[in-house]
Amino acid sequence: MRHWGKPLAAFCIAASLAVIHSWAQAAPAPASSAPLEARRVSLTSVDSKGGKATALYGVWIKARKSLTTKGPAPTVIALHGCGGLYSMVKDGKGEFTPRHLAMARVLSDAGYNVLFPDSFTPRGRRSTCQDTVAQREISAMNRRFDVQAALHWVTSQPDVDVKRIALLGWSHGASTLLAAMNLAETDVAVRKIQPRAAVAFYPDCRPYAKTTEPFKPAAPLLILMGENDDWTPPQACEAIEQKMKGSDTEIALRLYPDTYHDFDAPGLPVHVRMDVAGVGKRGEGVTSGGNPDARSQAYRSMLNFLDAKLNY
Repeated sequence: MRHWGKPLAAFCIAASLAVIHSWAQAAPAPASSAPLEARRVSLTSVDSKGGKATALYGVWIKARKSLTTKGPAPTVIALHGCGGLYSMVKDGKGEFTPRHLAMARVLSDAGYNVLFPDSFTPRGRRSTCQDTVAQREISAMNRRFDVQAALHWVTSQPDVDVKRIALLGWSHGASTLLAAMNLAETDVAVRKIQPRAAVAFYPDCRPYAKTTEPFKPAAPLLILMGENDDWTPPQACEAIEQKMKGSDTEIALRLYPDTYHDFDAPGLPVHVRMDVAGVGKRGEGVTSGGNPDARSQAYRSMLNFLDAKLNY
């Protein structure tokens, strides 16, 4: 697989901001047809605990002012999956995926700021889906330090209400979210500012499913998955839900029938991927594809959950 270096990474962000602007003008929006207000921001993370500083960046999209109350707005930090932020990189130009564009629109229209940290292109990668677990240098456990960097950045912004911050993630990003929320990790437990809520789209729950593996989320957690997901099977998340019964921290799991991985990706046909290493049954691949009905239900659950936890 070809690695994309830092010069291209800069083009990716610049082009993505232009695509966000043009897409926001053309796409129908339930609340507003004005373009999204997006800009590139710089973040400083580490590659591992106690490791060297790593320069990252992200895309910052502000909430619709007309839909927010006076003063700072609630904010969502959105974590991309193993496919990265971009649907295409061609001739030095990158485009946000339809999934990320749709989420940016939904959240900003609902009155939330959104920060999309990019964990891959600053490190010279576009995607890690084809890597085996052993090959993934950018692991979910390491990416939790990118979340720390994102939290540090958003809490320094005057238009962010530091008491109303949530995490959101997809697949590898959702697995990162679980690691970044686990109070069993010292760096998470000592964090001065904790998110008030977290929403995970089809995470890999297996690392925390065992009864012997400590897992205590720092805030209420909503998990959204397809019942037929064979990439990150829901049974492990069901085990976590069962394990956490009686806990003082809420965990809610929503499963959608006849639904697979990536179900919220607009326009993505259901198909089998044979290029994803280390998951699924040997030789059978994994299934990926959108389900508009499940996506609509999941968005509704997500917005209701965020409203209940952040907009008190």
